[in-house]
Amino acid sequence: MKKPTKKSLLLFLSLLVTASFSTLESLKAQGAQKVFNPMYEDYYDSLKNMDYPYFFPILGKGAYSRGYDLQHAWGASAIYFTQQQQILIESTSVGFGGSELVDISDFINFGPTIATTNAYSFRPDFWVLPFVNVYGILGGGTTTTEVTLLDPVSFETAQNFAVDSYGLGITLTGAVGPVWLAWDNNYNFADVEVVVEPVPAFNSSFRVGHTIPSINNPQRNLSVWAGTFFQIIQNDTQGSIPVSDLVPELGDGAVIDRLNEWADGLPPAQRVVVKQIIDKLDEAASGIDPENAMIEYKLDKKVAAPFNLIFGAQYQFNKRWILRSELGVFGKRSQFLLNLNYRIPGIFKTKK
Repeated sequence: MKKPTKKSLLLFLSLLVTASFSTLESLKAQGAQKVFNPMYEDYYDSLKNMDYPYFFPILGKGAYSRGYDLQHAWGASAIYFTQQQQILIESTSVGFGGSELVDISDFINFGPTIATTNAYSFRPDFWVLPFVNVYGILGGGTTTTEVTLLDPVSFETAQNFAVDSYGLGITLTGAVGPVWLAWDNNYNFADVEVVVEPVPAFNSSFRVGHTIPSINNPQRNLSVWAGTFFQIIQNDTQGSIPVSDLVPELGDGAVIDRLNEWADGLPPAQRVVVKQIIDKLDEAASGIDPENAMIEYKLDKKVAAPFNLIFGAQYQFNKRWILRSELGVFGKRSQFLLNLNYRIPGIFKTKK
C-alpha cells in the first residue's frame, strides 16, 4: 500500500497556519501644513484669499484662509506591499467528519513559522476634515507559509496561496512647529483561498515627520518620517479542509508509520480523532476516493512581535501626484511599501 509523503501531510499543516496571515496597508498622509517661507509669500497669500468652492474637507475654507496648504480632498492610490513576519501557534485543535474538536497542542511542537505576503492594492481616500482622512482598501496577492514541525515528525515545507484583502481606515494628523504627526488605524480582512472565513487584522501606526519645501515650486516638497507600527490578528481561526485536497503525491509510508506510533500514545479522545484522520489520508494516498470527508480545525495564534519600527519618505511632484515609500524593520517583522497617489481638489461644491 502506497503512503503519503511528508509534503502531503505538511500541506495540511500549512493550510492551518495560513489562516493567520493578513495583508496590511496603512495611509501615509500629512494633512494640513503651514509653511513660513518668504520665497512663496505670494502663493500663500493667494491661499488666504481663495474662495474655496468645495464641501470637503469640512472647515477647509477656514484652513486656507489661515494660510494652510491642504492636500486635494479626494485621492486614489495604487500600492505594492510586501511583508514577512513570524507567527506563533499557541494551540491547535482538530476534528473529523463533524466530530467534536480535540486539542492536540500538548502533543505537537512547531518551530518558527514565517509568513511572507506580496499584495497589490487600490485605495480610495478623502479628507473629511483638514486633519482627518478616511480610506478604503481593496486588493489581492499571494502569501507564502514556511512551516517547521519539530514533533511528532521533523520536517519543513513552504506553500503558496492566493489572498484577497479589503478594509477601512482612518488617519488623524496634526503639527507641532516644523514637525507633523500622523496616527493611522485600519481594520483589514484577508480572504485566503483555503480558509472558510476572512481573517481580520487591526493595524495601527504613529509617525513623526518633517516636510522640506522645494526651492522652485511651492506645491513640490519632500517629506521624511520615522515611527512605529503595531499589528494584532484575530486570535482564533476555524475552518475545514477536504481530505481530497491533502494528498497531492504518493510516498513510501514512513511518515504515516511514524504518525501512527505517535497517535498510539495520545489520550483516548485525541487518539480516536487523529487515527481517523491518518487512516483517511492513508486511504486517499492509496487511491481510495475519500468522497466528502472533511478535516475540521481551530487555531489560536498571535504575531511573534506586535511592534516594529518604520521609516519612510514622500515626494510630492505637485498637488495631484504623490509618490511614497516606507520600510519596516526590527521586531521579527519586515515590510516595504510603494504607493503612487493621484488627487483631485473636489467633487461636491458648496452652494453659493
